[in-house]
Formats: sequence, C-alpha cells, structure tokens
Amino acid sequence: MRVHIRYFGRFAADIGKFSEEIEFDDKATVKDLVEFLKRKYPFLKDEVIEVSINGKYAKNDDPLAPEISVFPIISGG
Repeated sequence: MRVHIRYFGRFAADIGKFSEEIEFDDKATVKDLVEFLKRKYPFLKDEVIEVSINGKYAKNDDPLAPEISVFPIISGG
C-alpha cells in the first residue's frame, strides 16, 4: 500500500518536507509506521509521534490508510 504522509509542526521543519509517499505492506499498522519513521529519521527516536487518520487520533494497532498525518505531541494550558 502506498501511503501519503503529511508532516506538521517541527517535524516538517526537521524532516525538511511537508509530505512524502512511502510503500508499506497492506497489513501495516500505525506502530509499523512510527517504527519506520524513527529508523529513517533518527532524530525522531525519542519523540512522541502522534498519528491521525481521517482527522482522528490513531492507535498503534490501527491499520494504515492512504492518507496519514504525523505531528509532534501537542500540549498547552
């Protein structure tokens, strides 16, 4: 499955692009995506990576979809 990944916030700045397409196995999960990104971009190794699918936060065991958004954890007060 070809997945279009959109990066937001400092992830886009640190990665140097706002999006990319990556090929994954059809049974790949959000956990597989996060592990892949941490290998490809070692500076993400210690980051908490939030993933959304169709505008909703995704869980590690959720299957990937053709459109994924990836962003740093958002906090505030």
